[in-house]
Amino acid sequence: MTTQQQPPTEEGLKQLLHAKDYAAALLVTERLLTRNAKDERLLLMLGRLYELIESSMDPQALYTRVVDEVPCAYNTHLMLGRYYDSRKDVEGAFKHYVFALRTANGEGFWLNSESTAPWAHKLVARAVDYAEQHRRDVMEGWISDLEKEFGADEIERVSKGIRMYSGEIPKVYEDPRQQPGFLYIPGLPAKPVFDRSDLDFIDYYESQFETIKSELDALISQNIHIENYRDEDKHGLTEGGDWDAKFFYRHGQRYDDTHSQCPKTSEVLSNLPLVHINDHSPEVCFSVLQPGAHLLPHRGITNSRSVLHMGLQIPPNCALNVVDIEQLNWQPGKVFAFDDNYLHEAWNRSDESRYVLLADIWNPFLRDSEKAAISKFVETVGILNRKYPAQPISAI
Repeated sequence: MTTQQQPPTEEGLKQLLHAKDYAAALLVTERLLTRNAKDERLLLMLGRLYELIESSMDPQALYTRVVDEVPCAYNTHLMLGRYYDSRKDVEGAFKHYVFALRTANGEGFWLNSESTAPWAHKLVARAVDYAEQHRRDVMEGWISDLEKEFGADEIERVSKGIRMYSGEIPKVYEDPRQQPGFLYIPGLPAKPVFDRSDLDFIDYYESQFETIKSELDALISQNIHIENYRDEDKHGLTEGGDWDAKFFYRHGQRYDDTHSQCPKTSEVLSNLPLVHINDHSPEVCFSVLQPGAHLLPHRGITNSRSVLHMGLQIPPNCALNVVDIEQLNWQPGKVFAFDDNYLHEAWNRSDESRYVLLADIWNPFLRDSEKAAISKFVETVGILNRKYPAQPISAI
């Protein structure tokens, strides 16, 4: 068994350094860091090892081997990024820079000077600048393609929104209280709560209340399984009680069992302007706010959508509060849509469960061409993010 295949130890590392086997020492150091990612002594040692290695050999093959064997080795990814950067290999540099930055940031490193080893300061700054510039260049190419397909004038607002997202131009909000976490489309009316006249389907939708409510009642009587709305991300958004859901769609995935159990509701939903974007949206569900639950103030991700609520089973002392703007009280059979990029919260201060049919719909002021362009952009961003995923150290 070679030294690299043996479990790494501090003593083994000392022997490799004494023997001046810096290549093997680098691999052992990266492996030791998977056990204690914040070992400052090892992090400082990496800088010296890179210096010794690069003064004695072409490091590409070694660095590649290290990241193959220790995928979370973000420092060595950084060095590989620099290697390709120096050779004008844009794809190679971007790939390793982005991987390094995402993995390091995800573990709490390179967020500021204090969380960055001294030897890495200039390298990290270069990686950030390089990745951001390449990202802007890539998105300019996407904008050009979208404008050719849909017309520059038709999607002018979308193009400007993408440039805000990429950092090419500063974000300027119509209403500073409206702050989406992902994509802001400028030029859309800033409405915390949409007027009924903005929703051309609202009368039809409300006319289907009894049909929808009867299928919900059947689910409740059968004790159909529901899942926690926030199980997957553990953001601590809810206190005092759970926020549960029976999904029709989640992140764009269709829940066939729910559609089969509620075929009439499924048909009604097919007539709504849902935001269908592959692997992203919509989210549509029977939203269940359990007794005592409080959804803490939070924001959505884009003003290109709005969130549609139909009250179904509404006990007293329940509300959705758009902070410092308007408190909305659900009523059975009544519908409203709001822009969830405004800070908002919700509560159920009763001893019964509250049921609402929640759905992501397009912002009613978008043109069809803009919806299509946004869909393509979001799908492309998703593909790019999946192409360059971070590798959590805890997963090793």
